[in-house]
Amino acid sequence: MDQLALCQAIKAQYESLPKQVRQAASFVLDHPQEVAVMSMREQARLAGIPPSTMTRLAKRIGLSGYDDIRDIFINAVRAKGHEYGSRVPALVEMKQKVGESSLLLDLANTTTAHIQQLCQPDSLAGIVRAAKTLSAARDIYCLGLRSSFPVAFHFCHVAAYFQHNVHLVEGAGESGIMSLMSNIGPKDALLVCSLSPYSRRSVALTRYLSQQKVKIIAISDNASSPVARLAGESILVKKQTTSFFDTLTPAFLVSELLVALMAATAKVDVRASVSATEEKLWAMGEWWSNE
Repeated sequence: MDQLALCQAIKAQYESLPKQVRQAASFVLDHPQEVAVMSMREQARLAGIPPSTMTRLAKRIGLSGYDDIRDIFINAVRAKGHEYGSRVPALVEMKQKVGESSLLLDLANTTTAHIQQLCQPDSLAGIVRAAKTLSAARDIYCLGLRSSFPVAFHFCHVAAYFQHNVHLVEGAGESGIMSLMSNIGPKDALLVCSLSPYSRRSVALTRYLSQQKVKIIAISDNASSPVARLAGESILVKKQTTSFFDTLTPAFLVSELLVALMAATAKVDVRASVSATEEKLWAMGEWWSNE
């Protein structure tokens, strides 16, 4: 059974399902991304039903358990080309047909088109709103795991030149995770970058911070992504090219635009803060000098 057949089977029985099982069915039909990336317990919590109800749904449509439903949705995600390995033959074939220079030009033009889409009025307005939210926050937490980590790190690294309330959430020794155990709430903001296939831990941490009423700013690739659905402001970027891996360039650009706007509108003396940070880095020997 593929995803289409599964959804058709659910729809065919929908009206005859008990109330709670119908809630489970609605969740599966309305949230395909979440079904693929979240655990059964997480999905049940979002649907407002006991986890056992998800299993009841699976058995009503002839499956042995809810893991069978999840596997179908996971396979559907993989079939859309999220697996890097499936894209390699097309990349090699294109190189053979058009040559190295044309292949590189195609990759560059595709990424440029993705960036141009960020220059549309709606996208720019969203970035402005996001920057205002981040600027007003008591503390800013930056989250991006697996391939999205460089985007979160870059934002945190640059913003730290003039903002002293920026914290990177990362997994090394769980130090970043432990910072979330402190007094965190509605006065704080989270900048999360999560691109498909979405990191389970990113989704779980974003959900936790959302429950703490933290303001969520998401850089993602789909309005229905797990983090975008939790965000007060979502900035959507395109990422797929003719290469076998996804480009992070548009997401990097968003992080740089946010930092630039925050610096341009800051109420503190940004020039003095940046100069002081640079002087300390030189003093610590962080940068190479021939002197």
